[in-house]
Amino acid sequence: MSAWLTQNHGAVNGEDFDLFSSLPWLFTAGIAAFYEGYYANKGTKIIKGTVAVGFETNAKGEDGGVFEADIVVVGARPLTALFKGQVEEEKDGIKTDGFLKTSIPDVYAVGDGATFPLKLYNDMRRVEHVDHARKSAEQAVKATFAGEQGKSIDEYDYLPFFYSRAFDLSWQFYGDNVGDSVLFGDNNPTLPKPKFGSYWVKDGKGVGVFLESGTPEENKAIARVARLQPREASLDQLSKEGLAFAFKILKFGMQ
Repeated sequence: MSAWLTQNHGAVNGEDFDLFSSLPWLFTAGIAAFYEGYYANKGTKIIKGTVAVGFETNAKGEDGGVFEADIVVVGARPLTALFKGQVEEEKDGIKTDGFLKTSIPDVYAVGDGATFPLKLYNDMRRVEHVDHARKSAEQAVKATFAGEQGKSIDEYDYLPFFYSRAFDLSWQFYGDNVGDSVLFGDNNPTLPKPKFGSYWVKDGKGVGVFLESGTPEENKAIARVARLQPREASLDQLSKEGLAFAFKILKFGMQ
């Protein structure tokens, strides 16, 4: 939203915008440094170490700071209090099975409000992103329709996927951001066409990949790495090979 305002309003009126840091769980120091520099060059200031907790005429941070504002745009979390005591809950969401069914017959939960079995990691997760919202809703509809016909479908097998587009940038992330991370490419925010990314490795396996300004084929390659979780590379090798490693996995799979 800050990017849109800067492009469509600030660029005309010479105004700057403040943005409370929004993705600390995903951005490593190397990734964050790029976007902080890039946004600063566009007139957007990143406010770190606090979140907005109240609004009067201005925005008030949890650290006591007050930020002058003409417009405030906020995000939201799923509101599940309505169902408290009626359905089984887990990890701040409504617990479902692999078909998005809740503990109540014929009641399904999808999107941000559903805590579901993530088969790839053998874990219960709640995912906040539009991609999961769409795909989980599709799974619930398929499960409902199959049940009415006396048929069965495969359980939900979701690969975590997040993306964002702002200015001339477009990043994608697949998998899990756990374990050790390593940066590849050039994350200089002054480059006209930046391209860089990061791998995450846990227990010797590549479990997550982030890529800025990837082509469709490059994004397909990093998704394949996150799905297969290959063991073939060290952090040093991943840093040197970068996308070449992902294309090896896309072409040849795991050895």
